[in-house]
Amino acid sequence: MLFKEIKKYFTRKGETIPANMQSPFLSRLSDLLKEGYTFHEAVTMLLPFHVKNADKVIHQVTEVQKDGLNVTEVFKLLGFPSRLLLPINLAMIHGQLQETVSILGVNAGIYERAKKRLNNLLIYPLFLFVVILLLFTIFRLYFLPNMESLLGTREALESESTIVWTSILLQMPNTFLLLIVLLALLLSVFLFFINKKKVETQLNFYRNIPVLNSWYRLLLTRVFSREMGGLIESGMPLQQSFDALIDQQEHKALQFMAEQMKNKIVHGESFSQSVLLLDYFTEDFHHFIVHGENSGYLGRELTLYSEFLSDRIEAKLSRYLSIIQPTLFLILAIFIIGAYLAILLPIYEMINIV
Repeated sequence: MLFKEIKKYFTRKGETIPANMQSPFLSRLSDLLKEGYTFHEAVTMLLPFHVKNADKVIHQVTEVQKDGLNVTEVFKLLGFPSRLLLPINLAMIHGQLQETVSILGVNAGIYERAKKRLNNLLIYPLFLFVVILLLFTIFRLYFLPNMESLLGTREALESESTIVWTSILLQMPNTFLLLIVLLALLLSVFLFFINKKKVETQLNFYRNIPVLNSWYRLLLTRVFSREMGGLIESGMPLQQSFDALIDQQEHKALQFMAEQMKNKIVHGESFSQSVLLLDYFTEDFHHFIVHGENSGYLGRELTLYSEFLSDRIEAKLSRYLSIIQPTLFLILAIFIIGAYLAILLPIYEMINIV
């Protein structure tokens, strides 16, 4: 059974576009669509450069479109994550597929660059941590027992405390690793239970956590302004735009917010006032909507605001990533100091005894 699952995984892997190639695929697809190629022609042309089992996947894509399924099913077949499926699904409604694919290519590129930069930042500190962990293990297995036997033969009363401190210092990497694993497990379990809650409960929970609050507001505001802007800009009335967001199933939080805002508008509130009352968005989002309503270019202003938020998110990611490596090196420095102390304490004790 396990062998079949592993085989299925690797087979499926050869039939999907790898995560690091999704951004170039979307950018090239956008260029071909802009040049006048149909979606099927463009995808068929690009797949041999991005998928291993290209012939099989092209056949599957053809069958999907023959069955009358929309473009979203094709992207799902190619292994694109749900965060990219939502705008594609809505693009089939407002008809701006090429523009949407182009924006998604840029956003996917930002995500991959951040991921690659994080990996580069972590590789060297993690390598050092593994080396330190091995050295501390060797010290505990060989150095510490020898020191205990030597100090024990001297019958020194203070030697016990020295050995205890040495043992504690040599356990630091293991303790740190255990804490990280426990925190990861607790976080996974906690998020699992949170995701089982109602969408409103989830939104209120994330909204009340200081650091997570700003990130969640940024991400929610970007996705809402991008999708709503695209729908309004295509000429769709406001009520139908809300209906499109409510009917989609890829983003439950967006669906909930669209329902709440539509109810407020039905009861007489303006679009800008409903955003202010809902309190799930960034602080300046309300002012952009008011300006868009007054100028008559609400759809375009929402789209521009989503692009502005993408730049803000990228800048914020860069700031956070720049802190990670120095923090890791600081932790490693503490471990190294602990190793020196663990070695020197028994030696000084032996000198004092002599």
